[in-house]
Amino acid sequence: MNVLNVLGVAFFTAVLCWRVHRLVRAREGVQAVAMTIAIGSLTLSPLLLNRTMGPLVDSYTIPGLSRVCGYALIVLGVASLAVTFFYGHTESARQRRAGIEAVPLVVAVVGLSVAMTVTPDALRQAALNALTVREVGLAAFFVVAGAYLVYGLADCVFSLIQLMPFARGYLTRSLKLMAVGLGVASLGSLLQVAFIVVNLLKVASMPPVLTSSRVITVAGVVLFIVGICYPGVRGIVVAAKYRRLHRRNYRRLGPLWRELTAVLPDIVLPGERRGWRTDVHLVYQRRVVEIRDVLVQISPYLPDDFGHKDPATNVAEMRVAIQAYQMLGAASQPTRMVLPANGPTVDDDAAPLLVLSDEVRSHPPATAGVTGGAAGGAAS
Repeated sequence: MNVLNVLGVAFFTAVLCWRVHRLVRAREGVQAVAMTIAIGSLTLSPLLLNRTMGPLVDSYTIPGLSRVCGYALIVLGVASLAVTFFYGHTESARQRRAGIEAVPLVVAVVGLSVAMTVTPDALRQAALNALTVREVGLAAFFVVAGAYLVYGLADCVFSLIQLMPFARGYLTRSLKLMAVGLGVASLGSLLQVAFIVVNLLKVASMPPVLTSSRVITVAGVVLFIVGICYPGVRGIVVAAKYRRLHRRNYRRLGPLWRELTAVLPDIVLPGERRGWRTDVHLVYQRRVVEIRDVLVQISPYLPDDFGHKDPATNVAEMRVAIQAYQMLGAASQPTRMVLPANGPTVDDDAAPLLVLSDEVRSHPPATAGVTGGAAGGAAS
């Protein structure tokens, strides 16, 4: 084992222990436990089946033990996935499902152990091909593993299909990708079993079938991983999109914000501004709130139809209201909300303000008094 393998095993062990600790403390249900087992099993199995670790384990234990344990972890992972994807209304239903899945799992593990026991030591680490498949013990080992994978993966696909009516949008696409991936991987396992049976019975020798089964299985696994990662990747892409949008809109609101907060600098919310080290969504929302607060304060001096005219007229009326507020102070008339939002989100709230701010940018105020107040240097 090289240093990277040791570090990888140590890191994975630490993460797995932390996850088990969280499960115990939170008293998670069967579904969370099954997902943890699936991740752990399917992560450890390639370690035991690689050409470096497998012979090393066998040299200190029993020949073929690494292969048995590796495939046992694979079938355990698939069984755990079946429990994870099972749609049950109650925790007791999931527990019953876990009990049902344990039966074929135990049968498969026992079958793997027996098949490896009757396989000669010299062939226990042999690769599957048209020659080694003639050995009954090795052939039985791969048939048991392949048959369980066909069953387990098909079971997962059926559960995912049952979940699809309850998903919407990108989650439906994610479930479809996972279902297709597991279905394709199941087909690859089925082709491998067919290859073994046909060669064992000496009906025909079809090496391309074995190659095809491996390619199809890998393609299915890749599709499944893409399906799992799709919601997370989509979330990252959407979050980045909104960060860019809010950063751009924050800057677009700058001219309007500076002109209005120069009149009422006390409206600016307290708190240190640190440029883009501060959450862009927060400072964007603060800017929208501060602009609207000033507009509410000067609203008695705005005409009733403010916001229903072209942007140039709206800006001119706003500047007249600002001058009136500077000369006369707060009006005795009640304030009101102006430029109503187009919807419930902060982007809807900012939409009419952005139009007004673009016009302010195009036609800055003629006098410096409007924009030169205490708020002029507070933030931009």
